Amino acid sequence: MNGTFLMQQEWIERHRLGWDAARAQRSAQRMYDDIFSMRFLPPGRGLWAMGTPVTRDRRLFAALNNCAFVSTRPGLVGESASTPYSFLMDMSMLGVGVGFDTAGAGKVLVRGMDASAPPRVVRIADSREGWVHSLAALIDAHIEGTARPHFDYSLVRAKGLPIKGFGGLASGPAPLAELHTSVDAALSRVAGSHLDERTIVDIMNMIGRCVVSGNVRRTAEIAFGSPDSETYIDLKNYERFPERASYGWTSNNSVFATLGMKYDDICRRVEANGEPGFFWLENAQRYGRMGDPPNNKDMRAMGGNPCLEQTLEPFELCCLVETFPFRHENIKQYKATLKSAYLYAKTVTLGQTHWTQSNRVMLRNRRVGASMSGIAQFVAKNGMETLREWCDEGYKQIEKTDESVSEWLAIPKSIKTTSIKPSGTVSLLAGGTNIKYLCAFGVLSFFILFWFC
Repeated sequence: MNGTFLMQQEWIERHRLGWDAARAQRSAQRMYDDIFSMRFLPPGRGLWAMGTPVTRDRRLFAALNNCAFVSTRPGLVGESASTPYSFLMDMSMLGVGVGFDTAGAGKVLVRGMDASAPPRVVRIADSREGWVHSLAALIDAHIEGTARPHFDYSLVRAKGLPIKGFGGLASGPAPLAELHTSVDAALSRVAGSHLDERTIVDIMNMIGRCVVSGNVRRTAEIAFGSPDSETYIDLKNYERFPERASYGWTSNNSVFATLGMKYDDICRRVEANGEPGFFWLENAQRYGRMGDPPNNKDMRAMGGNPCLEQTLEPFELCCLVETFPFRHENIKQYKATLKSAYLYAKTVTLGQTHWTQSNRVMLRNRRVGASMSGIAQFVAKNGMETLREWCDEGYKQIEKTDESVSEWLAIPKSIKTTSIKPSGTVSLLAGGTNIKYLCAFGVLSFFILFWFC
């Protein structure tokens, strides 16, 4: 609570909007009770980082967000061709799941390193930033045709030593060295030609493997590619690409599906490997709730997050909160909880990230996602018709709350406000079933939720 309301206070006072301490105290007490009673919960990132030195002192507000997306398309990536890979690695090490596309395939020339130039020593700092910088140095050397970097790992703390800021024990430099070796080999394979879809996905997956090995959490990635690329749709076929088995698991792979396309080739891969999945980007751009007419709010979106419950623009991050309807006695109580849940999520949008590209899009979109968990429990107790009513009334409450909170903070209304979050440990913490298990209850439940949320 201290972290959440300090963010609000700093924003209000910095813009001289008039901080009301008594009102804030009442709001904080309500939110505290809603969280303590598990009527709603922030994402695991918020439970871990909000109000700690991670946000209070280091100002790493990106760590409060669940998910992000980055495009590899030239012209969108910022200062260099290595930027999307640096972004994914940086966000992953902060606990943010990242989606990426293969739009850079055929557009980025890999010149190959200059073998005639003496190696350039890169001394890696013992920090998240140091690891990310070393990866960028290696990728840029391959693409720009400059001298080979010689990495000095002497500053990286030894395996088993504590990580003070983020918790856990250090892995030592071995996972990072393995990443350098793997990425070097992947880029050397395409030297003199353009990046292809496989190389893009390989590098992102290798980063994911490094993050898993090098810190205390699992990574989350999703790749988006063309349904017409036989290589891309076969990336989870480890009989064809056995060398990918050691890192290919780090991402979900999906195709940008189009209405009327032929699904036969994709479905044969789904039958064999479970992937790739399908993402109809045009629908995501045009619609908010599928039960409403198209609003075209998200026409700039180019991808989504690893579980694909949120469409996202390049470099955009998003905070998702979970509400638990089964922990409420009536719709009035649930609407009150939605106010607290939405206020928390909207507050997270006040925290600037350390990426200029992210701030530019997030300040404009203010995207958040209020979700529902424990659906099967609620329906078993109250029935499907009551769920439909609560979804519809809850959505109206969210829209109303977004309008009032946005006006109070003097910021834009959010481009998206709700989500269908496939929960993990947060719903288990609250004793709720999560959406991953809805197949046991019936696929119809998912589509009803998608329709109304």
